Amino acid sequence: MDMMGTLIQDLRFALRSLAKRPAFTVVAVLSLALGIGANTAIFSVIDAVLLRPLPYSEPRQLVDVYESSQQMPYGSVSAPALRDWQEQNHVFSQLAAYRTSNVNLEGVLTPERLSAELASANIFTVLGVKPELGRTFLTGEDKHGAPHVVVLSDGLWRRRFGADPEIIGKPITLSGESYTVVGVMPNQFRFPATEARDLWTPLQLDPQLASQRSARWLGVIGRIKAGVRISAVDAEMHQIATRLAERYPKGQKGLGALVVPLRQDLTSDVRPTLLLLLGAAGMVLLIACANVANLLLARASDRRREVAIRLALGAGRARLIRQFLTESILLALLGGVAGVFLAYVGVKPLLRIAGAIPFASDVGFDPWVFTFLLLISVVTGVVFGLMPAIQSVHVDLQSDLKEGGDRGSAGRGLQRFRSLLVIGEIALALVLLVGAGLLMRAFTKLQNTDTGMVTHNVLTMHLPVPSQKYDSAVSTRFYQPVLQRVNAIPGVRTAGLITSLPLQESHSFAPVVIEGRPPDKAGDESIAENRVVSPGYFGALGIRTIRGRNFYDRHLANVTRELVVNQAFASKYFPNSDPIGRKLRLSDSVSAPIVGVVADVRETQLDQLSAPTMYFSFLQYQPSNMVLVISTSVPPQSITASVRAAIHAVNADQPVYLVKTMDDVVTESFSSNRFSFWLLGTFAMIALVLAAVGIYGVMSYVVTQRTREVGIRMALGAPHEAVLRLIMRHGMTLAAVGLGIGIVLALVLTRLLASLFYAAGATDPTTIVAVALLLGIVALVASYLPARRAAAVDPAIALRSE
Repeated sequence: MDMMGTLIQDLRFALRSLAKRPAFTVVAVLSLALGIGANTAIFSVIDAVLLRPLPYSEPRQLVDVYESSQQMPYGSVSAPALRDWQEQNHVFSQLAAYRTSNVNLEGVLTPERLSAELASANIFTVLGVKPELGRTFLTGEDKHGAPHVVVLSDGLWRRRFGADPEIIGKPITLSGESYTVVGVMPNQFRFPATEARDLWTPLQLDPQLASQRSARWLGVIGRIKAGVRISAVDAEMHQIATRLAERYPKGQKGLGALVVPLRQDLTSDVRPTLLLLLGAAGMVLLIACANVANLLLARASDRRREVAIRLALGAGRARLIRQFLTESILLALLGGVAGVFLAYVGVKPLLRIAGAIPFASDVGFDPWVFTFLLLISVVTGVVFGLMPAIQSVHVDLQSDLKEGGDRGSAGRGLQRFRSLLVIGEIALALVLLVGAGLLMRAFTKLQNTDTGMVTHNVLTMHLPVPSQKYDSAVSTRFYQPVLQRVNAIPGVRTAGLITSLPLQESHSFAPVVIEGRPPDKAGDESIAENRVVSPGYFGALGIRTIRGRNFYDRHLANVTRELVVNQAFASKYFPNSDPIGRKLRLSDSVSAPIVGVVADVRETQLDQLSAPTMYFSFLQYQPSNMVLVISTSVPPQSITASVRAAIHAVNADQPVYLVKTMDDVVTESFSSNRFSFWLLGTFAMIALVLAAVGIYGVMSYVVTQRTREVGIRMALGAPHEAVLRLIMRHGMTLAAVGLGIGIVLALVLTRLLASLFYAAGATDPTTIVAVALLLGIVALVASYLPARRAAAVDPAIALRSE
C-alpha cells in the first residue's frame, strides 16, 4: 500500500476510534480549542501590529527622528533644525515634517471635527505611497501663501462625499477656509500613527515661526538611503547635533538627535504587553496539551490488550506509533477548527477594550495566521501525542494478552509521566493566576487613584474654533458667550474651559524663568506643563485653591498677565518660600505674577504623579481650541442637547465632538491595563479549570488502577477514612510539588510585570499565597471526589473487578 493509501487508512481508523468515545473526543477538542484559540487570537494581533510589513515602500528604511534632551528624549523638532538636518546629512534620501491637527468640516448640513495631518510636500514620497484618485502634494504647495489643497482618506471620501469619483478639483471648507481636493488615498493606507487620519494638507509654516529654534512642534519621518545602517545614521546625526549646538548655543545646546526605526517607534508601548499575553496563551496551550496527553495515556492503559494483540499479529511498533500520532494530530486539527471560531468571535471584542493599538484595524485572519494555526495544530498534536503513542506500544505480550493482566504494574511508567504532567499543569496555572491577581490589584489601584478632581456628574466636549473667524478675540466673542449660555441651563452647576483635558496625554510645555534668579544653563532649562483655562474650570472639576486666588472673570486688557500654578510647581520651584506674588518671565518683554496655587491633578496618566503645571487665563491668551467642562446636578447626558443648542446659538456652524463624561475619560485612560487584565484573567481561569480537570483525571485513573488494592485493604479491615486519606495523599502530593515549582516561577513573573504595569509590585506575597490557597482548594476537591468514590466501593466487587 502506498503512503497516501496508508495515511487515508490511518485517518479512517482515527475517525472511527474518536467517534466510539464521544466524551473523550469532546473534552479533548474543547481543551485544545481553548489553547489553540487563545494563541490564534493573540497571534492575529501580533501579526498585524508587530510582524506584518508596514504598508509603505521599503518600510525598513523608514525612521522617526527626534530632537532629544535630558528632559525630553523624544522631543519635537524645530523648523530651522530640520532644514539643517536636510542640508548637512548624507544618510537620508529624504526627510519630511508633519504636525497633527484638527479641522472643522463646514459648509455642510452636519459640521464635523476631522483629524488632519499637516505635512511637507514630500511626505507621501518619503512613505512611498500613491493615491487612489488624483494626486498628492506638489513641490512648493507647502510654502507659505500657496493655494490650499487637501488629500482625503478613503474613509472620509466614502463617509462624507459618497465615494464621488468626481471629487477631484472640488472645493471643501475646512475651519473657515476653502481647500481644493486633489487626491484620495487608498483604503489600506495608514499614516504612521496609532489613530487614523481623515485628511492631509500641506504644512505651510509662517515665516516668523519657521525661523524660531525654540518653536519645536514638528514630527519628522526620514527614509534612510539603501545600504546605510542605522548605526551610521546615529553617528552622523550625533555629529550634526554637536555642530548645531556649537553654532547656535542659545537654541540648540543640550539637544541631540534620536533616530528610531518606524516600526519600533509605533509599537514600543504595546510590544511588551502583546508578547507577555502571547506567553500566557502559550501556557494555556501547554496546560491543554498536558490534559489531552493525560487523556491519551489513560486510553493507552485501557488499550494495552488491543495493542498486544496487534503486535502479536505482526504489526510493527513504528506503524502503531504513526497510527496513534495520526489520531493525536486529527484531534489537534479538530481543536484548531474550533479554536478558529473562538478566536474569530473573541478578537474583535478584545480590541474594542484594548485602547489605541497601531494598525489594530488590520487585525484579521490572513494566510499568515492560518499558516500559524495549521503549524501550531500539527505541532500540538505531536507534542501531546508522541509520549502516549510511544508508551502505548511498550507492552508485555505475555501479561497483556491475558484477559485479567496486571495493568497496575505495567502502567507504572504511564502513571509517573501523568503525575509529571499534572505537576506542570499546576505550576503553570499558578503562574497565570498570580499574573492575573497582580494585574487585578494594579487595575483596582488605578481605579482608586485619587485624581485630585471631582469626575462624577461632569460632562466634557471639545469646541475647536477657527481663529481667523474671530480674529484675536475668540475667547470674548465665542467662548465667553457660550459659557454664559451654558451656565444658565437648568441643572448646570459650573462650566469652565481648558485647552487640554487631564488624563488625555496631551503635553504642552513652557520654560520656567523666575525673575530674581540666575538663568538656567543652556540645554538644561526648567520646563513645566502649561494649560489655558477659564476661571470656572477649577470649580467645574472641584480643584481646590490652596493659596491666593483664582483668575478674575473679566478681560484684563492692558493689565499685567497673571498665572496660577499647581502644588507640584510650588513645591519644586519655591520649596521654602511663598510663590504668591513671585514673577515668571514669559518673554523678553512680558512677565507675570503668580496669583494662586491650586491642588494637583493627574494631568497625563493615573500612574504618573502630577507634573509642575502653569495655568493661564483664556481671556488673556485667546486660544482657539478648548474643551468645555460642565459640572451638573443632574445626569450629564440629560443636558447634552441643551448644551449643543446653547453652542449653536452662538455659532450655528460650530462642530461639537468627543462628548464624554469625565468618568469615561478616566476609564479610557487605563484601557490598555483593562485589556491586559481581562485577557490574562481569562487565560488564568481557563488554566484553573484545565488544571482541576487534569488533577481529577489523574486521580480517577489512580482509583481505577488501585481498585484491587483498595478492595484488599478494606477486606482486611481498613476504615473508609484511611482509604480516603490514602488516595487523597497522592493527589495533594502532586499539588504541593506543582505549587512549589509555580511559586518559584511566579516570583520571576512578578518582576517582569512590575516593569510593565503600574502598581504590580516586584514582590507580592499576599497574591502568591492567596493563589496558592485557591489552587490547593481546587486540588483538594479534585482529589476528594475520586477518593470518596474509592472509599465507598464494595470490597467484594473490587476484588471481582480484577
